[in-house]
Amino acid sequence: MKYLRLIPTLLLIALLASCSTTKKFEKLYYAKEYDKVIQSLAPDICKGDKDAERINLVAASYHNANQADHVRIQALKASGQPDVWPEIYQRYCSMKGRSEALSCFPRLVKMKINYVPLDLDDDLMVARNKAENFLVAKANQLLNTGSKADAEAAQQYIEQLARTNRENKNLMDLRKKQMLRTADKVTIHFTNNVTMPKAVAEAILDFDNNEIPFEIDITRKTSAMVTVDVRDVIVSPTRVDEVSFKETNGSKSVEVTDHSQNKSATISGVMVYRDRDGRLIGSVPFEAKSTFKNDYTTIKGDREVCSAETLNRLNSKFIPVPTDESLLLDAAKKLNDLIAAELKK
Repeated sequence: MKYLRLIPTLLLIALLASCSTTKKFEKLYYAKEYDKVIQSLAPDICKGDKDAERINLVAASYHNANQADHVRIQALKASGQPDVWPEIYQRYCSMKGRSEALSCFPRLVKMKINYVPLDLDDDLMVARNKAENFLVAKANQLLNTGSKADAEAAQQYIEQLARTNRENKNLMDLRKKQMLRTADKVTIHFTNNVTMPKAVAEAILDFDNNEIPFEIDITRKTSAMVTVDVRDVIVSPTRVDEVSFKETNGSKSVEVTDHSQNKSATISGVMVYRDRDGRLIGSVPFEAKSTFKNDYTTIKGDREVCSAETLNRLNSKFIPVPTDESLLLDAAKKLNDLIAAELKK
């Protein structure tokens, strides 16, 4: 008997709790927090909740929110300003999200609330492209003024770009530039797991005065770090190619030999960018190459028999092939210039 008397009490408690919950969502609805209503109630309706009041709240929230977004989008487009596209894109995203949230409703519920799936893919693509173009242009404009305050202001546009499209091809470069433009000092750190002469390693980071647009901090107590990570050093073997042929003039002849000397040194790796908290901003691969190539011609026989073209090639002379270290040193200087150019982008 005690158990039987308990059942109506539990039912009453559940009913009161349900009414209290519905009242909470009504308050959200009248406060025009339409998306909160949809996010809270739509999953249960998809699972079979048939509460008419809740279904009506979701339906009204859905239609009111979409109508408000549609009106705002049309007003923004009418302004003709390029800065409106990020907001337009976000509003289209909201409309698509609502449509997807209600797509799992039972068929009869959809009919009752006049739900029609929204086809916004083309509108979303156009809006996203225009939003990205504006955000990239605005961020670059602020980053290129030379003002630290402008560079700091660019961060909001860069982060908005990341929210719009994390795969945007300009995102890493913008973040890198923003980090460098706002840093008081930058640590340029050199790491390598390959063997190279000490002079070559030093030449990689031997920057001239004012070659890079910020002060290098060797203490690493800084707001940004760039690591030059050398991952491979290759020196090719010397290659000498020879081609011989004869030139004749009457009874006279001459043997002509064209020689070609080739050798190269390549230093490759990545530049890694990290912010003051050590978080990875991005990485840029590099390759610096020094190539020695010399062509010269020799003859055996009477010079007077040589053609004009051969005589011209005889002006070139044999040059000793550079040593491995000299080629690597030249590649290191080219890498130094490449790093400076990269940091000034």
